[in-house]
Amino acid sequence: MNITHVRSLPVPVSDQDAAKAFYAGTLGFQVVADQAAGPTRWLQLAPEGAGDGNGIVLAAW
Repeated sequence: MNITHVRSLPVPVSDQDAAKAFYAGTLGFQVVADQAAGPTRWLQLAPEGAGDGNGIVLAAW
């Protein structure tokens, strides 16, 4: 099964760097955004070819 579309799904994680390594390195997701947003970090990834607005947000809640 190949994942082709996900629409901005927040995924709570305790370690954004480890989660990024898993989704990008193991699953092959592309990093869409990785930037500071005030005191937090906006980290969005998407499957290759997913298109605009599709992806997951790795949220350190």
